[in-house]
Amino acid sequence: MTIGSVHMVEAGGRGGVFQHSLAVAAALQSTGVEVTLHTAADSEIETSAVTQCRCIRWNRGSHSRRLRQAGTTLRFVTRTLPHLRRSLRRGDVLWVQGLFGLTPEVITTGRWARVRVVCSPHNTFARDRAAGAHRALRAVLRSADRVLVYSQADADRVAGLGDRVGVVPLAQWLPPVSEERTARWRAAFGPAGHRVALLAGQVRSDKNPDQFVRAVSTLPGWRGAVVGEDRGAGSALAALIDATGAPVTTFFDYFPVDDFAAAIAAADVVVAPYAVASQSGVVSLARSLGIPTAVTPVGGLGELATAVSIDGSAEELGRAIVRAAEAGEPVPAAEELGRLYLDQLSEVTRGGSRR
Repeated sequence: MTIGSVHMVEAGGRGGVFQHSLAVAAALQSTGVEVTLHTAADSEIETSAVTQCRCIRWNRGSHSRRLRQAGTTLRFVTRTLPHLRRSLRRGDVLWVQGLFGLTPEVITTGRWARVRVVCSPHNTFARDRAAGAHRALRAVLRSADRVLVYSQADADRVAGLGDRVGVVPLAQWLPPVSEERTARWRAAFGPAGHRVALLAGQVRSDKNPDQFVRAVSTLPGWRGAVVGEDRGAGSALAALIDATGAPVTTFFDYFPVDDFAAAIAAADVVVAPYAVASQSGVVSLARSLGIPTAVTPVGGLGELATAVSIDGSAEELGRAIVRAAEAGEPVPAAEELGRLYLDQLSEVTRGGSRR
């Protein structure tokens, strides 16, 4: 069987999963496959390289969480899902990127349309520790015809799904990086003459920002920077920096991808000291920009990183940062990403649909 069109669903329209979806869609289109990315009406990037259907609305302007969730769900169920159902044709592939509350309904829509369903969860662990969260994740993955993950560690975690699991590269959409914007970030990171270690992305407690601060404080001649949206750990992190006097500057905000990429390009080493992870879009983006990376030994982080700390302690993380800087990071050779993704989609066409 051949592939008709690929309908990719990425609901958020911003951040790493969206940026990866753009990269995948563009790579597939370069092979001649027709791809439509169904995403948020206010998606952060518009490019002629990818056809975007902005059919998902999040009501982000509402100050009431309950009203926002109710309005988003109602519109998704009454408008987005019927629209998606009408868009699907026999022979198409429905590819769900990332997981959100209505992912099961999206997969069910694919079932009703009798198309093959691919799911890329991006995390193979349940960050939400609520009872049943892990079982819900597994149920979603079992309902797909094929599950594509981004590291061998993830593939091992879902090994119970058998030969329906494939591993693909975690490519990220990379806009042109402005030298002027990169220079502004470098100046914002602190005085010249220091090396800069960067913790980038959402600032959450499970990303161990406190360990990052302590690691930087052990490194003479280094400064640290934290760039990303505060997701609950910002105030404690700011208090730790004040208490320790660590040379770390914080920028708590959500930055568009071109600005975010410039911040990464301005660093000497990008650090991912996470407590739990599948893979990291930040590490992937840094690698694409030729910036060395230092990570903790969890999930699939070490599969792309320049240096891995042995035990995740602040002292060892500091040593890993130095090792990464000394090793450098060559710009990786361009991969035939479109062909790699297409080969994985072809597996589901050969296997048929699990009905």
